[in-house]
Amino acid sequence: MDKKDCLTVNQLTRYIKRKFDFDPYLQKNLWIVGKLTNFKQRARHQYFSLKDDDAPEDQQAVIDAVMFGSDWEKVDFTPENGMEVILGGKVTVYERNGRYQFYVNRMLPVGVSAAQLAFQETYKKLKASGVFSHAQNPRPLNRFPKRIAIVTSNDGAVKHDMITRIRNNNPLAQVVFYPAQVQGERAAEDLARQIQRAGINGTFDTLIVARGGGSEEDLMPFNSEIVARAVAASPIPVISGVGHETDTTICDLAADYRAQVPGLAAEMATQLHLLDILTELQRARTQMANTIQNQLQQAQQQLQVLTSSYVFSQPARLYEGEQQHVDQLTEKLQQSMQWRLSQTSHDWQRLLDSLLLNAPANRLQQNRQQLTQLQQAMVHAMDKQLLSAGDRFKNLLSQLDSLSPLKVMARGYSYVTKEDNKVVASTSQLQPDEQVALHFSDGTAEAVIKKINKR
Repeated sequence: MDKKDCLTVNQLTRYIKRKFDFDPYLQKNLWIVGKLTNFKQRARHQYFSLKDDDAPEDQQAVIDAVMFGSDWEKVDFTPENGMEVILGGKVTVYERNGRYQFYVNRMLPVGVSAAQLAFQETYKKLKASGVFSHAQNPRPLNRFPKRIAIVTSNDGAVKHDMITRIRNNNPLAQVVFYPAQVQGERAAEDLARQIQRAGINGTFDTLIVARGGGSEEDLMPFNSEIVARAVAASPIPVISGVGHETDTTICDLAADYRAQVPGLAAEMATQLHLLDILTELQRARTQMANTIQNQLQQAQQQLQVLTSSYVFSQPARLYEGEQQHVDQLTEKLQQSMQWRLSQTSHDWQRLLDSLLLNAPANRLQQNRQQLTQLQQAMVHAMDKQLLSAGDRFKNLLSQLDSLSPLKVMARGYSYVTKEDNKVVASTSQLQPDEQVALHFSDGTAEAVIKKINKR
């Protein structure tokens, strides 16, 4: 067989990959279940295997799986080897090694129902789009609502229970029902339409969306995206009362307030009971009347005490003590003024004495005396300096005279010079028959060198 008629491994792998990639069943959001193996958590992308848990040991099929970082971040539990999980994704072929593998975009632990999967998908989508903002910042409810809209089933005990509670709490509030299907295929659209109608009306203070308890499937319309968006878009505050206390729907999360049961939603919409308000008003009226009566009695008693006091019977006694206090203050003021006057006079005399002491004539006389003393001291110092300088001069002159060459020559010494008046210090400077001059202390003599004798 010719080589050209054969497929390469790469060509065969690509062909098989195209078969996988264009298979509508394998490329849709496929769900498989099995036990995790070879799982070791990595920083970003996760690589592991999934094998059958129910098949015998020698017949357990294994498929490689990969989950990229963006999908792995959405996993809200910690997978472990041996754990049974449900994987959502698609199947394709990895060309490099020619092995088919499962690309995972969802991972759930076994035990999650289809309704729960749908709930999680819708919740994540709506949370990302900001549908649950009212629950985080709920709009305030009207404490005295005039009109209340209720979207619920037209049949059943829920409707009658809510009417009874609202009538007991606030008989003046008008209740308008918007009947809707609360379960079934068309329930979600019907609920959303009635919620929108109540909002468009524009005359309601509060909107209640309610339903009694039921299974997950029964409550699915209240977990739908269309209902959640209708609740979030409502122009009036929404109270959601769906199911029992343990049930939590997406409608609850999108509403401003959540009641555990429908009856509590009616209680929440009418927070203040009208009868309680009237009772409280009557109690406050009685209390205010009693308070006013007590205050009047106290005022009358105080008036009687004041009118019988000595202030009104003997008004002069009211200021006797003050008059005595004024006299004491007057006496203290006079003493203080006298002391201040004496002190001021003393300060004035002291300043006058200081002024006389520092008068210009006195200062001039003192300066003249000081100048005379300085002149005398300067003359005395100069005379002393001159005497001392004269003694030093005589002493130095005597020393200079004793060191004079003339003194030495007077003792019989002389020195020799040539015709150029240069002093002869050595015989090497002389020549025979050379004429020289001999210098004595009392004169000079001419001489001729006859002979030179060197040592």
